[in-house]
Amino acid sequence: MNKKNIYTNFDEFLIKELKNPEIAKSYLEENIKEYLKDNNTEVFLHCLKPLVQAQGPVSHFAEKVGVNRTYLYKIFNNKVKPEFSLIIKIIDNLGFEFSFVPKKKRYAT
Repeated sequence: MNKKNIYTNFDEFLIKELKNPEIAKSYLEENIKEYLKDNNTEVFLHCLKPLVQAQGPVSHFAEKVGVNRTYLYKIFNNKVKPEFSLIIKIIDNLGFEFSFVPKKKRYAT
């Protein structure tokens, strides 16, 4: 088996797994945590691709969020920088919402 087949099979495996809402939730949460550590928007936007693909045809998902399929792929491949409102729409249409909790206070010693 060559590297391309392994990569394709992993992508297919990931997309299949992300159809499970709990796995998708954990995947998104972990990617948001990583973003908060390193501020790497490109990696975060790329992580949305398999989540969207797990929803079905990318063209249908793109229509739901009000863009075309090509634009979504440009987002995933870091060719364009989407507005924050579009990122929120994408997350909403993935079936998730934001929830905020206070940070634990750090007391000086």
